[in-house]
Amino acid sequence: MSQIRPFSIALIFLLSLVVACGETAVPTAPVADAVPRGSRILSMDVTEAVDGDFNAALQLAKSVGVTAVTLTVYWDEIETAPGVYTPDPNWLEIANLYYPAQEMQVSLTISVIDTDNLRLPPDLAGKPFDDSAVIARFNGLLDYVAAQLPDLTLKSLAIGNEIDIYLGTDAAQWGAYETFFMETAGHAHALWPTLPVGSKTTFDGIAGDPAPAIQSINQFSDVVLVTYYPLNADFTVREAATVHDDFQTLTDAFPDQLIYLLEVGYPSGDGNHSSYAKQTAFIGELFVAWDTHAEQIPLVNYTWQTDMPPDAVKQMADDYHFDSPGFVSYLATLGLRTFDNADKPAFRQVATETEARGW
Repeated sequence: MSQIRPFSIALIFLLSLVVACGETAVPTAPVADAVPRGSRILSMDVTEAVDGDFNAALQLAKSVGVTAVTLTVYWDEIETAPGVYTPDPNWLEIANLYYPAQEMQVSLTISVIDTDNLRLPPDLAGKPFDDSAVIARFNGLLDYVAAQLPDLTLKSLAIGNEIDIYLGTDAAQWGAYETFFMETAGHAHALWPTLPVGSKTTFDGIAGDPAPAIQSINQFSDVVLVTYYPLNADFTVREAATVHDDFQTLTDAFPDQLIYLLEVGYPSGDGNHSSYAKQTAFIGELFVAWDTHAEQIPLVNYTWQTDMPPDAVKQMADDYHFDSPGFVSYLATLGLRTFDNADKPAFRQVATETEARGW
């Protein structure tokens, strides 16, 4: 799923597209035998509540140990004509002005592919990824991006988001994209010599049919970038403890590479056969699984801090061309906090887990 960007909201009445479980008295679980934090980084997609106060939301995230955030930008929104870069708003410039003063690192995604959407500029539509013009234009985009971020500390760069969903099992498409990635990652390294560069894929792709193609492209990645939502095909949640086997599957697939989990989420909605209690249990199991694989997984980013407002949920469902009740519930209840600015028990569990590990 695509990362969201900070947004400002004036007054939005909370119209419930999907009603999450109303369990407000779920206790946090005690933590035993926690592994100290070490050099691990807890990241979070910081999202505003109904008050629209992003700065307050970020300070709240920092209070539970968050030291990094994510930012996703889209190629076709930045390069508005061939070689012309006029994003509106310019999220890169905003991030460069804001995050350094907050001492926050940023994992940047540039969406060439965004899950099931192609984000090339319109004049490049129809050209294969390995076309020399596509590669040259993206390298020009990278030059522009680097110029916009002179002060920002980047933690990673993802070229493409959940690319396996768009590419599927098309070997020719994968081959073309792999060539595109190798060429553009090389240019990124010239601009940011020490920055880990990869291409983001889903955990389900790593565990499923696209696995060989994902293995192939990650031969040329500095870090394996993954999104992880333990869901069934109908968007009902799997049991919280499944995270242990899933992390083992992931680390076994890439035994010699570092892995950044750039999206991890677990909805709390009844439409996903979930609840506040299940979401809270997942947080506890997530940190234990992370302890087990701390050396290979140095960064976990949680999606999202706060539930999306109904209009944003509808827009995202429209963008993905999919509006099944389970998917809408998933989008609407991923947050660790409610849109009306209240902590879910899962957010309090994050605080318990990070405190126990020395964040």
